[in-house]
Amino acid sequence: MERSGDTLVLSLAGLLGGKQVDTGVIDRALASLCAAFDFDGGLIYELDQYNHLHLKERCLRQELTLRGSFPIDAVDAAYRSYLAQETFVWLERGQKSSAAEKALLELFAAQSLVVASVVDETLQIYGLLVFVQQSARPVPPAGTQQLLKTVLSMFGRYIGVRVYQNKLTFAKNSLESILDNTGIDIYVNDFHTHDILYANRSMAAPYGGISQFLGRKCWEVLFPGQGGPCSFCPQQKLIDENGEPTKIYSWDYQRPFDGSWFRVFSAAFRWVDGRLAHVVSSADITDNKRNEALVEYLANYDSLTNLPNRRMLVKECERRIDKTQDGDEGYLLFFDIDGFKKINDTFGHEAGDEFLVQLGQFFSGIPLLHDAIYRNGGDEFIAIIDGDKTEANIRNLASFIHHRFAQPWRLKRGEAFCNVSIGVARYPEDGRTAEELLLKADQAMYKVKKAGGKGVLFGYEL
Repeated sequence: MERSGDTLVLSLAGLLGGKQVDTGVIDRALASLCAAFDFDGGLIYELDQYNHLHLKERCLRQELTLRGSFPIDAVDAAYRSYLAQETFVWLERGQKSSAAEKALLELFAAQSLVVASVVDETLQIYGLLVFVQQSARPVPPAGTQQLLKTVLSMFGRYIGVRVYQNKLTFAKNSLESILDNTGIDIYVNDFHTHDILYANRSMAAPYGGISQFLGRKCWEVLFPGQGGPCSFCPQQKLIDENGEPTKIYSWDYQRPFDGSWFRVFSAAFRWVDGRLAHVVSSADITDNKRNEALVEYLANYDSLTNLPNRRMLVKECERRIDKTQDGDEGYLLFFDIDGFKKINDTFGHEAGDEFLVQLGQFFSGIPLLHDAIYRNGGDEFIAIIDGDKTEANIRNLASFIHHRFAQPWRLKRGEAFCNVSIGVARYPEDGRTAEELLLKADQAMYKVKKAGGKGVLFGYEL
């Protein structure tokens, strides 16, 4: 047995000595072991991520009842710990056996079993080598056990390499799957050469796929025709005075070819080979930007007439006041409709809304009021006029507006007649803030309305 044992060891060493794990080699090694030790069958199981052992290879010299897969919990936890520390165990039905050993014999429907575990550095089992004998066999002599220990150790290490490679592949695929489905676009480039080192699928898809990224400069892919690094690249914000990575930098960016918006995060870090790298991750915030724009619009514009509202009026009025210089003048006009309630009472509130929309369009269509008219609320409208306009210009404007109000407003449910009272405040004479000007113009308008409406009054005439 010694000489044949040496031959077996040398034969297996030759088979298992390659640098690449080969399924064909595993099959031949399994057959050699079954023949050398007269086993009826040899089975190799590997553990998956769900803690199930799956049959990967088999060598059957007789027909056997096979378990294609089974949960690792089918083996008692304490006995698994024992298996992990032993080179192999030899089980014999009929001998004095523990409950765990009897369960293992039943699991493989065997009279005799040799079981060797494939373990990681923490002695966690992630594979089993199982040799089945359908007839009872006594425990072999010490020499045979030592030979079996030697060859199973060699075989276990070879299988362990494959299991380790499979674990790495699974981890790599899992990580890539996560990175490809986070909704975050990611790419990594060399910090100094700008050569792209990695890109996930969602990042690469709009540019033609990952093949368009690897081995190219980042700007060559993202900005075709550009001859060098982007002027807005934040790399120098990512390192300290010693060239070491510091904190994450973020900014918003709009992609030029489709207008999509992204929240971009940049950071410097050490790549797997030790070089300094730049990781850029970005999340599509196009919908957020649209929602922000909608919220901004709703906060600053009247939803019925689409005119800017009082909030915008105050902000714009203060802005214009702030930029005026000595000698500059400006006017704030307060319009209040005479007889608006009658339109609502006669035709209904929908007709009242229809009239307000027409009125907003009429005011906006006047060149002097274009981009200067605001809805204050209800049937009140405000205009801000500055520049080289004079009181005569304002009175001519009021006359034009009153002329239009002398004509009917055509609504879906009939013709409506009404008029408008106009109060005018002049900057800086009537106030130096938006609220002061609004108050003065409101007082002037109210005096016109109290006098019967259809008129214009300046603040200094109060």
